[in-house]
Amino acid sequence: MTNSSLPSLLRALALAVSWALLTVAGPVAAAAAQGDAEQARAAFEAAQAARTAERARIQEERAALDARKKKEEAVCYQRFSVESCLGTVRSQVRDAEAVLRKREVELNNAERREKAALRMQSIEQKQAEQRQKIESGERPAPMRAESRSRAQPEDRAQREEEARSRAAQQRAREESHRNAEAERAATQPARSAEARARYEAKQRAARERREKRERANAEAAASGRKPAAPLPDPADPAPPSAPAGSAPAR
Repeated sequence: MTNSSLPSLLRALALAVSWALLTVAGPVAAAAAQGDAEQARAAFEAAQAARTAERARIQEERAALDARKKKEEAVCYQRFSVESCLGTVRSQVRDAEAVLRKREVELNNAERREKAALRMQSIEQKQAEQRQKIESGERPAPMRAESRSRAQPEDRAQREEEARSRAAQQRAREESHRNAEAERAATQPARSAEARARYEAKQRAARERREKRERANAEAAASGRKPAAPLPDPADPAPPSAPAGSAPAR
């Protein structure tokens, strides 16, 4: 995932969020404010269909993002600076995933607001009907039980939707944790190889310094000159530790 492609991806996601919210939230709020129950219900159902389509798009984008992440991680493993490359890719993926999560939260919030507006409109409509009956001399029927019975299915549906959303978020967190563990296990050989290469390079440099000093001393002794005072060798680097759980070298 290149640095230049990420900003354009995030901008596209942000525009999609704004468009989706305007599409699904505006008609319901307008109809509810006008007191048109039938129009508000139709607008809500249309908004629900739009939200369902938007959630499906989010899942498709998340799957595409995951596939792109795996592809670019595979490229990172072919480079010398594996960890730096992987860190850049994963940071960009986290940014894009945050945009997707924001879209989901905003869709859920809009749905809750619209359901609350519909319930309030239903209650107000019943109250208006009762007032009209009182004014015309009719005895109004009890409203509380009916309103409660109408609200219960909507409340139950909302709770079920919220439970599904929480379960999906939990599954996403667990999947992310499993992926992170798998990534750490996959990159351990690369990190060990880099550490071993650095250790061997330092060992070669120390050996070359000793050999150079020994040659200089031998040449000085052969020519009758006093050998130069030896400089202290840098501390020898410690060998890289073996990964946890690996067998000792034989």
